[in-house]
Amino acid sequence: MSSTSNSSRGISLMRLGGYGAGGSANALAATPVPMLLLYFLTEYVHLEPWLAGMVLAAPKLWDVLVDMPIGRYSDQLALRAGGRLRVCIMSGLALMVLLPLTFFHPAITSKPLLAAFYVLIQILQATCYTVFGVTFLALAGDLATDSLQRNKFLTVGNLGAALTTITLVVCVPVLIRFGGGGERGYLTMTLVVALAMAFMYAWFYSAVRNAPVHPAALSESAAEMSLRDGIVAVLRNRAFLALIIVIIALGTAGGCLNSLIAYENQYLLGRRPEDLFLLAGPVLIGGLLGLPLAVPVLRRLGDTGTLRIGFLITVAAFIGYWAGLASGLIPVVMVAGAIYGIICSVAGVALTAAVLDTVKSAKGGPSLGLYLGMFMSAQKLGMSLGGVVSGGLLSLIGYHAGAPATVELHHRIALLGLVGPLVPLLIACVAIWMFGVYTQPRLTDNNPVDSCAETF
Repeated sequence: MSSTSNSSRGISLMRLGGYGAGGSANALAATPVPMLLLYFLTEYVHLEPWLAGMVLAAPKLWDVLVDMPIGRYSDQLALRAGGRLRVCIMSGLALMVLLPLTFFHPAITSKPLLAAFYVLIQILQATCYTVFGVTFLALAGDLATDSLQRNKFLTVGNLGAALTTITLVVCVPVLIRFGGGGERGYLTMTLVVALAMAFMYAWFYSAVRNAPVHPAALSESAAEMSLRDGIVAVLRNRAFLALIIVIIALGTAGGCLNSLIAYENQYLLGRRPEDLFLLAGPVLIGGLLGLPLAVPVLRRLGDTGTLRIGFLITVAAFIGYWAGLASGLIPVVMVAGAIYGIICSVAGVALTAAVLDTVKSAKGGPSLGLYLGMFMSAQKLGMSLGGVVSGGLLSLIGYHAGAPATVELHHRIALLGLVGPLVPLLIACVAIWMFGVYTQPRLTDNNPVDSCAETF
């Protein structure tokens, strides 16, 4: 057997590395927008904060309407194309082209037209991101002969995304300054990132193109199920809907945290807005360190127990992170941020495990793509709501581009940094409790701890 083929005992490092490169490319496409676009729109395009927040939100409202049909169509397209890899590559190349356009400032004087331009680019980007995300996650099942191999692919994909995100956060300010700063610097940064995406997609394709596709991974009967019947079946799955609420709330908290980092850097710490690593770095490194802990924690607590305990610790860690930031105590920010990242990483794996197990329990239902389409929609909706909430709160306190760093503004930015992420985190805690209530009978019968340990 060749070195690049699956076996009953393991997967070649080449194929694992290639799948991780796909996760890396996905992170390159997804990371700059939530962290920098709101600041770019308010400071360089000179949109009002509320309008900039709507630019980030409008494409996600589109996602709510079309992500489930897109997920279902992705399954059908993969069936016709002979596999999901080609769908991944086509959507990935589109993301590579659209990223520089996201930070391009066209010569348009009308603010409504400018907003419409960025909304259109974001809609196209969001659609391609959904197609890639759904097919990339499902591709793990196509490449694996059993659940253990599948979970190795998922872990390596997350690892590639985590490493790339950390690298990108470190390099973004350098790339912006290398490009001359300002609008030109942002555009140069995205062009360099697009080149890195091209390299990762090439690695991804070359490593997995000869992988066997297992027929069970693509079900024609599920893919051909009517969209209406599929949506009705998904909406009847209360446990899955509770997880969707968790995903939206968690995304909103993360979106607020990311969108406000640039302002907190400038007005709380007196640093360059684009120097993100001091605030984002501990969280990202903690997330990377937390990945190896997910398997033993899930084995011991199960997915529901991990989520319940994890989100309570996440709330406490975030409050500590904010307290250090508001008071300028950098060591507290770093320690609490690392703890926050570790717990979020473990809870994120538990959340994915809960989603996959919940979907798997709905036998004979909609296609995997339909469920994953809603999963992707919830993720992106949450991140967009974070931008909307951040933009709305900035407008509420009367913030404008280039505002002087006063004591009053310092206090207001600090308050936004607490309220924005904390409220959705508390909502996620409530939704996790609801998920446990809906799944209690099924989990009691099926031994959730053993099931979750098998899944991850």
